Amino acid sequence: MSTFEFEAAIAGAKEAASAASYDIQKLPENSVERQALHGLITAVDHLILAFDAQTDAED
Repeated sequence: MSTFEFEAAIAGAKEAASAASYDIQKLPENSVERQALHGLITAVDHLILAFDAQTDAED
């Protein structure tokens, strides 16, 4: 995968995570589903940051 393709994939992942986060906020505040999805989206955000940082370190 080229650098351009990777950066596009990271940008797409960030956009999708942001959209999911917005949708999660619409769920009832103290619901188990909201708490679980919030945990998952937080993990996804950290993975995106790790991948992004890794490619920055390689450049």
